Amino acid sequence: MKRYRWTCLEPEPTLVQALSEAINVSSPIAAALVNRGISSFEEARRFFRPSLDEIPSPFLFNDMKRAVGRLSKAIFGGEKIMVYGDYDVDGTSGTAMLSLFLREMGAEVCHYINDRFTEGYGLSEAGIAWAFEQGVSLIVTVDCGIRAIDEVQACVGKGVDVIVCDHHEAGELPAACAILNPKVEGCGYPFRELCGCGVAFKLMQAMVEARGESQDRWRNYLDFVAVATAADMVSLQGENRAYLREGLELMRRSPRVSFQAMAANMKLNLAEFSMMNITYGIAPRINAAGRMESAGAAMQWLLSSDESEARLRAAELEALNVRRRQIDAEITARAETMVAGHCASFCSSIVLYDEAWHLGVLGIVASKLLDKYQLPTVVMGRMNGLIKGSVRSVDQLNIYDVLHECRDHLEQFGGHHQAAGLTLRPEQLEAFRRRFDEVCRELLPVEARQKTLLIDADLTLDEITPKFLNVLEQFAPFGFSNREPLFTATGCRLVGKPKLLRERHVKFTVRGEQSSSFEVIAFDRPDIFNDLEAHGSASALQLVCIPERNQWNGREYVQLRVMDMAIG
Repeated sequence: MKRYRWTCLEPEPTLVQALSEAINVSSPIAAALVNRGISSFEEARRFFRPSLDEIPSPFLFNDMKRAVGRLSKAIFGGEKIMVYGDYDVDGTSGTAMLSLFLREMGAEVCHYINDRFTEGYGLSEAGIAWAFEQGVSLIVTVDCGIRAIDEVQACVGKGVDVIVCDHHEAGELPAACAILNPKVEGCGYPFRELCGCGVAFKLMQAMVEARGESQDRWRNYLDFVAVATAADMVSLQGENRAYLREGLELMRRSPRVSFQAMAANMKLNLAEFSMMNITYGIAPRINAAGRMESAGAAMQWLLSSDESEARLRAAELEALNVRRRQIDAEITARAETMVAGHCASFCSSIVLYDEAWHLGVLGIVASKLLDKYQLPTVVMGRMNGLIKGSVRSVDQLNIYDVLHECRDHLEQFGGHHQAAGLTLRPEQLEAFRRRFDEVCRELLPVEARQKTLLIDADLTLDEITPKFLNVLEQFAPFGFSNREPLFTATGCRLVGKPKLLRERHVKFTVRGEQSSSFEVIAFDRPDIFNDLEAHGSASALQLVCIPERNQWNGREYVQLRVMDMAIG
């Protein structure tokens, strides 16, 4: 029976009909578009055909002219520039991208990325000390810096200017030479949802535009932006949609040697490369470097220009990722055994701590627990006498706001709407647990603790035509703020016997009222197999599903990927 709460969206019928006629699509497709705020031909065109020609000017950032002027002065004056990035996919991709771009512009460039374990997130004392030793006179941050008040002031005191390229929420602003962050109030830029790499990319666009050079100068780096955008849980609407689509096309058409080496390692055909290959392939391997040892391994791979070196670095990342998976599985198993005891005292959140846990995989473990229990989750370990951890949240709760309410118990915190990191002293652990659960209880209603499936429209199996699938595929890429369209397929009957694959996945066939039949797959839903076995083919089925093309053993066919099911 139903595992999730079904919420059937109800777009305005007149808007659905008008859009259906305007762009010549079926009503279920039009409903899915209206549910995404698209109600006119022009809005649909921009959604399905995002264009780089329509992205906002980088000079809408109030500080962009100042940033371009200072960076240009450094390049022409032969100053040493440091690109200072975060250790995740966004930060490393952006740091590699900007470093390569500045070298192409003739700059003297070095880069620095913190050690996750000894320095943590953001500008560190060790990082800026190294900058001083190297004779750096300008630091450009990527995916960090907006909260580095003391560190930026230390740089200013030594005569080192800082340009901040960040996208995290801001409080008090640092005394930087220029701040480029779409989330800073009054920054002037109309699109708030760029990743850190995307902000650095806007700086590159502005540099090219200021020099009057060809757009190819910045378009050639869209592959980096695509990787960072896909990996960093930013909105996949508007400008990001254009970057991701064009970046993926660049990777397919003209891949740099680093991506060729990684694709070969993963046994992937780059000509068919997709966002899923980034999210579940490249991104975990980049992150594995910073999680297990140092992000330097990922940087060496990203910066590779020699084919043999790229293969060597890709193999190193593969080995680190294998190790990461092993540790991740061990900690997840231990965390699962702790949840019941924890939830006996705290009913609105999960906050787990073990001093032996490897800090590098805690975000992954937190995400798995969140997906299973649908409660805001904190998973923590210990290093250098401090407790450090990762936080993940359900869609309906801004976890940054929750941590802000718990700030009296924290040494440090930062992050996004659904993901964050924190540091606290051991003596604050129990007080933090209580306060975190209290705030989650206040802000997260009970009904929001069951995962909700947002259903775009009802659909009969006979409406799943080749044209329907062609249009549906153009909704991609999917991710934050652009979920996959979900439909309720009605009037279905089971054909034959269901099959249980690997004790986890169920596969079966359904037929519609007018004889259309489709293969169905439901991943990790053995309960559906049991329900079908119990009821047989006598009852009508309602499927919440995603129609899609699939290929297996050289055969292409249409299948329904089922998220949930009701009988009768």
